[in-house]
Amino acid sequence: MAGSCAGSSRESAMMTSELVAIDERRLLRRLDDLAQRGALPSGGLYRALYTPAHVAATELYADWCKEAGLLVRRDAVGNVWGRVEGSRGGRAIVTGSHIDTVRGGGALDGALGVVAGLEAVASLVAQFGRPTRILECVAICEEEGSRFSTNFWGARAIADRLEPDEAQRARDADGITLADAMRGVGLDPARASQAVRRDIDNFVELHIEQGPILDESNERLGVVRTIAGTAHLEVTVRGQADHAGAAAMERRRDALLGAAAMTLAIAKVATDMGPPAVATVGTIGVEPAQVNVVPGLARFTVDARHSSAALRLELIAEIAKACKVIGRERELAVDVRTLRDRPPVQLHERTTDALRRAARAAGVEPREMVSGAGHDSQILSAAAHAAMLFVPSIGGRSHRADEATAAEDVVLGTRVLATALRDLAYAA
Repeated sequence: MAGSCAGSSRESAMMTSELVAIDERRLLRRLDDLAQRGALPSGGLYRALYTPAHVAATELYADWCKEAGLLVRRDAVGNVWGRVEGSRGGRAIVTGSHIDTVRGGGALDGALGVVAGLEAVASLVAQFGRPTRILECVAICEEEGSRFSTNFWGARAIADRLEPDEAQRARDADGITLADAMRGVGLDPARASQAVRRDIDNFVELHIEQGPILDESNERLGVVRTIAGTAHLEVTVRGQADHAGAAAMERRRDALLGAAAMTLAIAKVATDMGPPAVATVGTIGVEPAQVNVVPGLARFTVDARHSSAALRLELIAEIAKACKVIGRERELAVDVRTLRDRPPVQLHERTTDALRRAARAAGVEPREMVSGAGHDSQILSAAAHAAMLFVPSIGGRSHRADEATAAEDVVLGTRVLATALRDLAYAA
């Protein structure tokens, strides 16, 4: 698979007698096929929520589910489910991930868990017949927030975490509301609450690591113990607009220069705290945004993460403090506002054990890991016993066109996922 699944010379110690077999060619072909939905001429993909590319991808997934003989439905926010009833009913065992992408993203972020989840379920049903437990796969409609500022829209709908009137308030860059975008694809925003699920027992997600740890240590699998907490901050810096030619440098209260100093200070705060603390200034804007005017206002966002609840709060406090100190030094007014705050999540130990057992059946001891990136599993942990399996990202690359994972690791991860699902869904 060009640009996403790469060949590798790693030796495989797989003990295949205990692993569930899958159709490897079908798996890789479908990843290629899905990557055509939203492919950009300049490279990479863009499958934003409720766009034509997004609709085409979800329809393709639904067709694949039908081919596997699964009962297919689209829920009230556009998550697509494939289901096989269990002989004993009860709460469902679910696998999947998100089908949307960032702008210019790669072919595996989210998509791997979507396609591998379906392949795992289809292979289990084909080889072992009807499961004891209800078994489902899902293509979650949105996780990235790349069109609307609604990260985890699909998973939050499932977990009953949507905000009142969120669909009416959220707008994309063109001013289209999320509610209108829903109507455009045949969904009724007034019915979004009907996507809630209270009958899921386990949610298991396969995902690329999106970081360098597995690749650099030459390890093939990781199980996630903790997903780091995330805070999104908005920092507004107010100075004084002035004529770019007439205002002497030493007399200026330049909001952009202050914001620039703050971005460097924020990076230093995270660096001084040490791993796994990270902080990123991802957007910045100025007013009045004219070439011949000293900026009187600058506004930027900060993404701050840490896997420790206490240290995450300390990181946020130190970022705010650093900005305020620079503001005082430069005679600038500074306001720090929290846009979003999600605490760290500990994933479910017994469900994670099913992944460990499956990995060991392949002759692989999985690495115990913390995820700095956010995932659907952290949201769905509020509604189910959630667990995550990582496969390596070559060079640690993700959220970019050259995101890649060795084809053999894609296959291994999918077989381990299928084996864990067999443990959960076919137990006597």
